[in-house]
Amino acid sequence: MKRIAVIVLAALAIAGCRYVEGDRVARVGDNVLYMKDIRGLLPDGVSPEDSAAMVQQYINTWALAHLKVLKAQEVLSADAKDVKAEVEDYRDNLLKYRLERQVTEQELDTTVTDDEMRLYYEEHTENFKFPYIIAKANIITLSQNSPNYDTVKKDYALTGDEEADQKREMCASYAERMEDFGGNWVPMPTIAKAVPGLDAESCETIFRGGNQYIKVGDGKDYFIYLTEKIPVGRLAPFEYCRQTIKDAILINRKQDILTKLEQDLLQEGIESKKLTIYDVEQ
Repeated sequence: MKRIAVIVLAALAIAGCRYVEGDRVARVGDNVLYMKDIRGLLPDGVSPEDSAAMVQQYINTWALAHLKVLKAQEVLSADAKDVKAEVEDYRDNLLKYRLERQVTEQELDTTVTDDEMRLYYEEHTENFKFPYIIAKANIITLSQNSPNYDTVKKDYALTGDEEADQKREMCASYAERMEDFGGNWVPMPTIAKAVPGLDAESCETIFRGGNQYIKVGDGKDYFIYLTEKIPVGRLAPFEYCRQTIKDAILINRKQDILTKLEQDLLQEGIESKKLTIYDVEQ
């Protein structure tokens, strides 16, 4: 407590403030900032200078918040200061949001089966065609001085038979780093991000006509090989879309719950006579 008091006093001295009475640190109108309000502000191990700066910033932030309100009360017209309607509207919206959240949390079934996802995928194929290449990729990072450099360069992108697979595995064992993205489908921007100096646009151009590329780096080269590729605008694989599909299904379920809530509320309002709809002559 004494340490905080010393720091607060130092901060106030720096700020040119003199108002410290008892446990009070500052006052704006009827609003008072107390020592206890800033007691938990200071982390351990902070220098006195940094602590003083932190306390001063807190005091300034607190003071400005209240000074702005006072200034607004002084300069704004009576109409401008009348916020009753806005406050009531905010309160109503907040209550409606909390009601909807509570109802969806209680009623939403978050289990989505594989069959449901596959059906959604088949019925919404246009939603799963993307403006970028999707691929399964391997990236081998290798020093330009590696004694195995020529072997990797020759064999890293071999395809076809068991011998080719063995040679690729051997290349991977020589690598300083091997990235295969867990064997998952990934968008081309993700592949580009894994290679220093390579951007998504260039990557799209490079792999539009082929499946392999060597990016020369600073002392290291990056051997990129696409084991599978979905061209731009083609239907993306189901596995790549799985999370997106699940999210879409859950959003639809939430909307169905909220639509039912609104229908039930209207019916309940009429039956309980909370709601009255008058005939209006046209």
